[in-house]
Amino acid sequence: MEQNILRRSLTEISNGHIFYAIGMMKEYADNYGVGQWRDELERISCDYELMLDYMGRGVIDPEREKVHSRISKRLERCIRNIMLSDKIKLSSFYIEAYSKAGGVTLETEQLRSVLENFVSEQAMTGLLGADDEKTKNREIYENHIGQMSRFFHTIIVSTQWTDGMGKHIAEILSSPTIDSFDAQLLVSSISIAVMNHYDEQKTLALANIYRLSTDENIKQRALVGWVFATAMEGRTTEDVISLSNDNEVANELADMQKQVMFCLNADEDNQVIQQDIIPELMKNQNLNITRFGITEKEDDPMEDILNPSAADERMEKLESSMHRMEQMQKEGSDIYFGGFSQMKRFPFFNDMANWFWPFFIEHPAVQEALEKIGKADFLSDMLASGPFCESDKYSFLLTMKTVFERLPDNVREMLQGGYDLGSIVNDSDRNSAAYIRRMYLQDLYRFFRLSMHKSDMKSPFADANVYLFVANKAFAGTEIDNRLAELLFFMHKRKMKNAFMVLAKRFMDLEQNRLSTDFIHLSAIYYSEYANDASKAMSILKEAWDNNKIDDDQMSLKILGRLSLLEKNFELAVACYLRLHDLYPDNRIYAQNYCVALMKQECYYDALNILYRLDYEHHSANTSRAMAWALMGEGKLEQAQALYDKLLLDESTAPEDFLNAAYCHWIQGETNTAVNLFVDYKEALGNRELSADWLTAEMENDSRMLARHGIKPVDMMLMSDLVEKKVRGTD
Repeated sequence: MEQNILRRSLTEISNGHIFYAIGMMKEYADNYGVGQWRDELERISCDYELMLDYMGRGVIDPEREKVHSRISKRLERCIRNIMLSDKIKLSSFYIEAYSKAGGVTLETEQLRSVLENFVSEQAMTGLLGADDEKTKNREIYENHIGQMSRFFHTIIVSTQWTDGMGKHIAEILSSPTIDSFDAQLLVSSISIAVMNHYDEQKTLALANIYRLSTDENIKQRALVGWVFATAMEGRTTEDVISLSNDNEVANELADMQKQVMFCLNADEDNQVIQQDIIPELMKNQNLNITRFGITEKEDDPMEDILNPSAADERMEKLESSMHRMEQMQKEGSDIYFGGFSQMKRFPFFNDMANWFWPFFIEHPAVQEALEKIGKADFLSDMLASGPFCESDKYSFLLTMKTVFERLPDNVREMLQGGYDLGSIVNDSDRNSAAYIRRMYLQDLYRFFRLSMHKSDMKSPFADANVYLFVANKAFAGTEIDNRLAELLFFMHKRKMKNAFMVLAKRFMDLEQNRLSTDFIHLSAIYYSEYANDASKAMSILKEAWDNNKIDDDQMSLKILGRLSLLEKNFELAVACYLRLHDLYPDNRIYAQNYCVALMKQECYYDALNILYRLDYEHHSANTSRAMAWALMGEGKLEQAQALYDKLLLDESTAPEDFLNAAYCHWIQGETNTAVNLFVDYKEALGNRELSADWLTAEMENDSRMLARHGIKPVDMMLMSDLVEKKVRGTD
């Protein structure tokens, strides 16, 4: 209730109704109390009353607009601070953060001093002897990790930053004089803070860090935090406009949008892995795992005699499954979420800061694990090339610490010997902005999905208005709009229906897109495949075709050709597929579809000439089916029957083969054979629900072919009855 009143007050401020908002807050203070913020609220009220008084007396103030803006900001900050105070009392997330902050206050110069002193202390240990250096380093890191955890939580519960503080913090965290890992951690803290409780200055800090930092790891964390914070608030600013209108930034944002969608698809990807890939891998259990790699066990000699190709087949299937997982990972899928999601229950993750530390050997938890495991060259291998996000690296090590002594000797030997665990990612990819951003998004996704406070936080992955940030009003009118087509093609390819529909509506509403080929194509996809309005899609494409706008647009021609067949506009279908066939003469599918369209127009001779060539170059059952139908249309019934006989003996026989073979025999006067084949067709349909006139309906669909050979409507009705009689066994 209280939070709702506060949110309504903020809405009134955004609408320019300062007087009304102040009135609401005075009433709120009387009813619920505002603690330490009462005096500030009174000062704001007095300043605004004075401003109104000057206005009422006709005083001309050239600074009036600036004063009004300052008062608005002060009131907003005051309200947001009151909201935060309430959250710290009621929310487990904020209660935990407040407790772990330990009463530390956020003083910018103190922060700078702590961060820079840590770097100096590290450097000084190099002057000590080896043993002393190790001991001193451990002491330094234990103290520093605790100190950074307190700063992390302090930022989360910090009140609204004052003007200029965002810029100052950005300068500190972008400075080369502080440790990159420290900066990354605090950037994440600012991000988590502002995602859960908006603060203009914290958002500005993230934008400035993204601009200023030369460290790609810091830069990408700041970008992700800034984007999500902006989308959550839905408020455009000068920073949003200036950054989003930069072409390079817009490219990064488009790529980030794709990566976010891959995160959201983690459960589905895990299902594919668990149901399709892992079972295949489990079939191949005749493998030895050693420090030298994976090798096959000795096969049974009798198996070699009875099934000499079995070993090769097993290895091929294994390699295929591994390749499929590798491809999913390269494309951006979060293939490790399912496996590592069960490894986030260690006490290590009870400290929120530990979700966001980049993995480093000196972390006390890592040192403790290594002491138990012993020599572990595998760790450096994993860090060098393993495709895991940072929190998964900690999970992996903590799991190893737990199970290491129970592992088989050969596995322990492999791990201690430095076997390469993840050579998938090369150095250039691993250091790229795209890869860094993807890994960080996976860390964020795990935090909001799996942390102990997941139900008490605002997750950017739970709100479509946030995770589909390119459609958020805060980014409207920026360079992002010019990336929507690219993103729509991406989402359509990966069958992300809901996201496609949201973005498509926005894309189609933009006037600048209406003359583009992409608009025609994507509108057609939207109406034909998502909005279930084939006629609308047809109308759009037909108009474009008539105006020669899609003569060379492969995708639009494909859709128009398919829709034309469905709408029984066979003349247009022929024209579309002819154009595609001319543009892509080696494309077998376009050639086949062109033949289908020709046959719908009863141009069987022309279709046959193409089908003969296709059959010679790419023999397939589908080509044989098309040839048989064309031959039947041309009256070459014996040749057609010969093809149908082969199809009915083939293991790839389709139910329609029985139907068409029945037609062929019927046309030749072989009524009994036709009846039997019609019955076989019904049986081949299996459990499909059929109407009483199922066969008559099929004949109606093919009535042009049957009429071509003298079969009349009355013949169709009689044949249907003959088949029904046969089915009922009443001969």
